[in-house]
Amino acid sequence: MAKCAKCAKQPARRECAALGERICPLCCAHLRMLVLACPERCPYLQDARRTTRERRLGQLLAHLTAQGQKALVNVLLHMSPLLAFLEGAIVEVQRQRFRDLTDAEVLAGLENAIRTYETLERGIIYEHHSESPRIHAVTESLLKALERVEKDLAERGVRIRTSEALACLRVLAESVRAVGDEREVQAYLRVAALFQPYPESKSRLIVVPE
Repeated sequence: MAKCAKCAKQPARRECAALGERICPLCCAHLRMLVLACPERCPYLQDARRTTRERRLGQLLAHLTAQGQKALVNVLLHMSPLLAFLEGAIVEVQRQRFRDLTDAEVLAGLENAIRTYETLERGIIYEHHSESPRIHAVTESLLKALERVEKDLAERGVRIRTSEALACLRVLAESVRAVGDEREVQAYLRVAALFQPYPESKSRLIVVPE
């Protein structure tokens, strides 16, 4: 059997719609949606989402419960569209700016965004940031995403409270902690990216640029 088009080591058992070549199951699992811009029609992507979605929710619910964060459990269950949108802002930084972005940097960026909203909740406008351009990029992407949400809702006569935005950021931070794995620096990002489709124009048998 031919070798994988990516690692050139393992047998190429899967047809990759992003590459237009055959790859091994390991590369498929590790590279999908982080390195490979998988089209939505890919059966392996669809299967991965089905098997991961429920397990991920259960893992995070168990983590929040163990931490005594009942309020965040309610946010997780009732504000999933906003959580998914904000998670997309994180994944966008990894896909478009820093391919090797780590979970630790994502968490640091989230913590800065949380501190910014905690300050805002006290009536003070101040953006907490990091000297690291990678961490700052995560914080900036999250804050801009929340600005877009606030603007869109305002145009429809709806207002998102600072406390609600803050709670969503805290849930995302706990999401990173819940899947933390010392053996894999992108454990959270790999799962988060799985549920963030590429724009149709960017998912046509292509690989994300190195």
